[in-house]
Amino acid sequence: MKAAAVSAAMLVLAGCAANPAPPPLASAPAAGDCRAEVGRLRALLAVEVAERQRLMRVAARREDAMRRQLDAMKSIERSILEREDRVRSESR
Repeated sequence: MKAAAVSAAMLVLAGCAANPAPPPLASAPAAGDCRAEVGRLRALLAVEVAERQRLMRVAARREDAMRRQLDAMKSIERSILEREDRVRSESR
């Protein structure tokens, strides 16, 4: 997670801890609960996870392309070596 995101998460949680929810009343909703802060943190973390997953997919595609290029180069190298071997054996 990026440093800014970590800082933001810590601020959200610190604000929630500094203003703990009062005990719930019989019929009234809790006035100071941390649902909004937790919701914002959940959204922030969802964005971070989505970005990390996107970067992993990009890296996997790049790795696959590089692996295919390497395989193609190895094939070319084998062809060249085989051709050189044939030329050497024909000249004997």
